[in-house]
Amino acid sequence: MKHTSTLATLLALLASACSLVDDRVSAAIGAAARGPQAQEVRIAAVTDFEWEKMYLFGPYAPRAHVCAVLGVEPRQCERVVPFESVDDGVMSLAFVSGTQVVRYVRHSRLNGDFTPELKRQPIPASEAVFQVVPSGNAQDGRPWIKLVLKET
Repeated sequence: MKHTSTLATLLALLASACSLVDDRVSAAIGAAARGPQAQEVRIAAVTDFEWEKMYLFGPYAPRAHVCAVLGVEPRQCERVVPFESVDDGVMSLAFVSGTQVVRYVRHSRLNGDFTPELKRQPIPASEAVFQVVPSGNAQDGRPWIKLVLKET
């Protein structure tokens, strides 16, 4: 019985590691934005996978809208975009290479607030540089940080 439990846990961990959803990216963005003397966050520098462009989707973005923007076929939509934001504090980021979504990230706005959504999307990896702008405090007392796309 113990081996079955261990095997189930191992399989769950492997499945999550292979998932297109990756909350670690959000944590890495937050760590970079809150770092000592942080003035900007280069998204390509905090991701450990290859991507060419990124999209930002605000809280409550419907899955169908996200899939339409990303060009994902309806029959693949739920697999590629496995969650919808149902909270003011959560948005999502999509990282794309060619026409493939390589990572779809749940992003806590406490780790850096990208809202309001940018009109100019997608954002090429080389231009995904965001200025860190302290903007008061969140409800939990931590500083609220806006991430504003730097103009190139």
